[in-house]
Amino acid sequence: MMNGMFPVATVKEIKLAKDYLKQYRDIKNKLELFERNPPTTDEQKKIQLSLTKFTSLIENAVEQVVDPNVKAIVEFRFIKGNSRAATILRFSGWNYCDKTLDRKLEEGVVSVANTLLYFE
Repeated sequence: MMNGMFPVATVKEIKLAKDYLKQYRDIKNKLELFERNPPTTDEQKKIQLSLTKFTSLIENAVEQVVDPNVKAIVEFRFIKGNSRAATILRFSGWNYCDKTLDRKLEEGVVSVANTLLYFE
């Protein structure tokens, strides 16, 4: 009934979303640096605005992940900036093996990629 109404991310777009998620923590740290040391030049202000837009975009896309387990895993791994090993350790109590966690992460990345299609 609603097939075709919602765009679906391509393999390339999914890879790009994963790259964005991997960059998120570094960019968020730079933005926090600007918050501690406000920009003084126009160029710095443009950079700060760009970083703010990027982090907001990623945060909003992650917030749209429907499955709460997938969302929790994506947030822990990418938003909080933990390693794959730390993520596996953290969620081992859920009786998920590492392959299951990888699949859940991939589901989250695909969800983020699909959401980014609406925001970009």
